[in-house]
Amino acid sequence: MKLHLVLLVLLAVLPGLTVQAQELEKQQGVARDAVLVYNPDFFAASSPATAEDMVERLPGFQLDNGDNVRGFAGAGGNVLIDGARPASKTDNVSSVLGRIQAGRVSHVELIRGGAPGIDMQGHSVVANVILSDEATRQQSLLARTYFFEGGPTLPSGRYEFSSSDNGTNWGFNIGRSLSINDSTGTGTLVRRDGSGQVTDIEQRENKFDGGGWSGRADWAAPVAAGRLEITGGASINDFEEWTQYVAPTSQRHFDFAQENRDADLGVRAERNLSETMTLEARLIQNQRRIESASSALMGTTLQRFNTERETGESIVRSVLRWQPTDRMKVESSAELAYNVLDTEQNFTVDGQNVALPQSTTKVNELRTEIAAIATWQRSDSLTLEAGARLERSRIRQSGTASAERSFFYPKPRLAMTWDFIENHQLRLRLERELGQLNFNDFAASSSLTNNEVLGGNLDLRPEQRWVSEAVLERRLSADAVLSLTLRHDEISHVVDVLPLEDGLTAIGNIGDGSLDRVELDLRLPLDRIGLSGGRLTLNARYDHARVNDPTTGRERQISDVRPFTGSANFEQDLPTWNLVWGLDYTPYFRETTFNPDQRRDVELRHYLTAFGEYTFSDSFTARVEYTVWDDFRINRQSWSDRVMQTIAFSEQERVNPRNFIQMRLRKTF
Repeated sequence: MKLHLVLLVLLAVLPGLTVQAQELEKQQGVARDAVLVYNPDFFAASSPATAEDMVERLPGFQLDNGDNVRGFAGAGGNVLIDGARPASKTDNVSSVLGRIQAGRVSHVELIRGGAPGIDMQGHSVVANVILSDEATRQQSLLARTYFFEGGPTLPSGRYEFSSSDNGTNWGFNIGRSLSINDSTGTGTLVRRDGSGQVTDIEQRENKFDGGGWSGRADWAAPVAAGRLEITGGASINDFEEWTQYVAPTSQRHFDFAQENRDADLGVRAERNLSETMTLEARLIQNQRRIESASSALMGTTLQRFNTERETGESIVRSVLRWQPTDRMKVESSAELAYNVLDTEQNFTVDGQNVALPQSTTKVNELRTEIAAIATWQRSDSLTLEAGARLERSRIRQSGTASAERSFFYPKPRLAMTWDFIENHQLRLRLERELGQLNFNDFAASSSLTNNEVLGGNLDLRPEQRWVSEAVLERRLSADAVLSLTLRHDEISHVVDVLPLEDGLTAIGNIGDGSLDRVELDLRLPLDRIGLSGGRLTLNARYDHARVNDPTTGRERQISDVRPFTGSANFEQDLPTWNLVWGLDYTPYFRETTFNPDQRRDVELRHYLTAFGEYTFSDSFTARVEYTVWDDFRINRQSWSDRVMQTIAFSEQERVNPRNFIQMRLRKTF
């Protein structure tokens, strides 16, 4: 709580201190603006083909596609198109940007800390892609192929058409998509008993195949002193994976197959009610059907887990924006969302049914949210934001068991952005966040390869966090940024795996916990050391997340939180050669999953991608990527006693993943 108190004090006293900062600005003659504008000339050296290429080049910005959560308010990414979020929720920001040709982009705005009239959606930094009003008509063909060492070879392609004229935009695309698993490969698994003696050595082989078809159409035009946008899409995707472990005297074989069918429709309407007031309305409908089957043949024992699942989401949302002055914006919103999950599952061992909690279940949720938030740009160097969201939901469940529960959660937010010295910005945030429940956790699930079968949980409730965050950013130059992030979360009702009766487990709430984060980001041009057009981007993040284990009572990590992550990226523009090349490198991460019956650690080392993109002409580009990475390790300990965590056996698996090449051709005409 110390960081919470510090932030509250800073949020209270810094507005007064800004007067001193303003005097310093006058002495230094510094101009302040929350919005940084990047024209096409800034990106020209890298020859971007799409708006996505341009956004990924922004200094001090990391593209975020948002979370796949229920509702719309918490699902948005950190990119706007002409000041608005895309009409569809499932059509993520990267996909939308990838369909916008670079020639259609007038400029890109980088908004840091918020600005009146800008929908920040809770993000401290947002990119706003402004499209040109010029009439255009364009077609493009995209061909992509993955070549995995030893197979498979996975081709895909997409045809796109877009037209823009006098504010009316329409287009469509159709193509074949891919389902990728880059951790496929061969390996060795060594199993030991509780005393550490080797009991078995198995050779591992893994292969996969996946892909499907998708299509999307969209239309937008001025209508009745406002604007109307409509978008819709559908897709079908298949994925299959086979894994086997072979020893001199035994063999294990695992199969998994899944088919997804998705459809979505999004409508967005906006109208100016006056010079200072705008009304926005959205209608969203998403549908998904999943059929999956997994099997495990271990010796003579055969396990099967089959699932048929249908999900649907309907959203109605309205937003009223009022901007009484150039420095003040007030936004109020109301959202109604209805979600449904219908699941039928069956688990058998040697043909005999095994009863699981909530193997067949239907869940529906009616959720409402009202919100109000005000943004005040007190001066050129100081922006304040305050608001709150009120969420109420009712969840009903039927099937093998029935239950009904209601929740009410207030979610206040305070934020401040302060340019206290030239090229130095401080961003503070104090906010209560509510984790969105995964409906799939209400039903049973399985991971037969990891020897995990989970029951459903009627008592699951959302995870809650009080988030305190401070970001210090320094702009060293137009293309150089250094930022430091400090964050502390107080977490209630941590969602993890908990024990059930009869030796079963389920996803549930295991108690309260905390998270402390330190993150460092650096983007640095390398012209001064002789690498003209070169850029280096570094990221390092440390997370310390703790919770008391529900079985042992001892403190441990929260599952699937990586204590350390880092990455390095090098790119160089070579305009005279019409070439961009670079390296992406991830040195290491470790991810641990805790279960009442076992602990599983995944360690990745030295993930490296080398790439080059050649521009034959303004309308034709080719890109090649080669990915290679070191063996990754999967260590698993299984307990014979949950409380004492006495080791029944342990496994050390070392996997040699297949290197792969990705080739991409893009032609516009």
